[in-house]
Amino acid sequence: MTARRARAAWPAVLGPCALGAALGVALALAPAGTRAESRPRYGSQIEATLLGAPVASDPQAAQTHAELTVAELVFDTLYRAGPFGGAAPHLAAGPPQLDAARTTATIEIRPHVRFHDGAPLTASDVVASLERLRTGAGSWLLPGVTAIRVLTGDSLELTLRAPVPDLELLLSMPQTAVTKGGRPPQGHVGSGAFRVEVLDPAKKLLRLRAFDDHFAGRPYLEQLELRWYDTPDGEARRFESGAAQVSARGPGALATSVPLYREHVVEGPAALLLYVGFGAAHPELGRSVEVRRAIDLALARDPLKSVTSGERVAPAREPVPAEAGGVAPTPAARGGDPAAAQAQLAAAARTIRALEPASRSQLELEILIEDTRPDDRELANYVAYALHGLGLRSKITALPGKTFRARTSLGQADLWIGQVAMPIASAPLWWAAAFAAGGDVAAATAAAAGTLDAAAARQQFERKLPILPLLFRAVRLWHRTDVRGLKLDASGRPSFADVFMHGQPVRSKTRP
Repeated sequence: MTARRARAAWPAVLGPCALGAALGVALALAPAGTRAESRPRYGSQIEATLLGAPVASDPQAAQTHAELTVAELVFDTLYRAGPFGGAAPHLAAGPPQLDAARTTATIEIRPHVRFHDGAPLTASDVVASLERLRTGAGSWLLPGVTAIRVLTGDSLELTLRAPVPDLELLLSMPQTAVTKGGRPPQGHVGSGAFRVEVLDPAKKLLRLRAFDDHFAGRPYLEQLELRWYDTPDGEARRFESGAAQVSARGPGALATSVPLYREHVVEGPAALLLYVGFGAAHPELGRSVEVRRAIDLALARDPLKSVTSGERVAPAREPVPAEAGGVAPTPAARGGDPAAAQAQLAAAARTIRALEPASRSQLELEILIEDTRPDDRELANYVAYALHGLGLRSKITALPGKTFRARTSLGQADLWIGQVAMPIASAPLWWAAAFAAGGDVAAATAAAAGTLDAAAARQQFERKLPILPLLFRAVRLWHRTDVRGLKLDASGRPSFADVFMHGQPVRSKTRP
């Protein structure tokens, strides 16, 4: 439990007089000179960054690191993933109560939870939210759940086809967040620690305001501004000038920069997967496993490590990190295999006319990237280089987030650069997310339910190659020395709800 949440729980245990007495005793026992220094301040504001544009306002449609980060700040889930794996009760009052067969789970909801507009959050809202997810595109996140119903005003029941491992972890995913009436949120109304005050895509700005009535305690920050950028150095320059307190690119993005204020660095697990997705602009190519395998073999992963800002990077050819039991590619595999790639492309050319030597010169593949994720352009350049080695022409198209999402959802491209963020140690969720990203919902559901074990999932993935993993990267954040409490969870998402300001920023000694 964080300090913010611990304090929020005190009034439920102590009456006002007892609480005042306890605080008086605590202050009396505190060492002299430490009282002011150890007490976080309420009411501050900071500016930080998102790793791209948050296109989806509905948590069930959240896909990218940016969207998942925002969903967790604005909405609440039954459980909340911990920093090292597992999940703790959040909206839920405790762990699921399972029957002897472990096929019926009863969950009690905390009382007195309210949405940002003052409406009470009830078990009916939870059931409607989960039911919409269960019957929609995110059904793989609720594997084996056959029915969800309200038991009382503050409890619900999930009926499972078979026992579901890590049910609490599944119910901690941001996509399972509760919305009012279970509907797509209107006006971004949630129940989370922050409420949306301004969302201005043109200015690349999201301004959040602390929600005073959040059941887990009011955040220390009064205001949180989150920005995103379409240039590699725009965010770093803002941090360098002192205008932003937190940066995801840091001074390293500018070779000779020295920030106005000294900074500290926090880094999370390598829980952000960057991958190549496939579309249907040229249907025969998009469906061909031989073409996918040819591109996979042609891609050298080791050079991709230079794309990031110095954070930990792990090249990948399968969508499961080493922390979850994934197999890292061998040095030879990280360097690519041009001869094997050409052999796979030749096999594909036997049935795909566009790949025949006489037709290949007329073929041009389009690689889509989202224009507020500048690193993705560099990744796309490496993909284009691999295609060139196969004798295939390509072009890179940068699109605004909304257009990018629409075109990739409809398959209106040949390839694109996508991302997945999952709890670092959960192999079932990584396999499931990879299959879901490639459009294979049946395999995703089986993987999340545990009925498709790691060996079977790996075999099926290698046979289908729904996506091409490129690398796992950690999220690294630079922050001014007066920003405290900033951490990254097991999915690499920042804990802005627990950030507070302390002391004064320290100017850099080396800055002119």
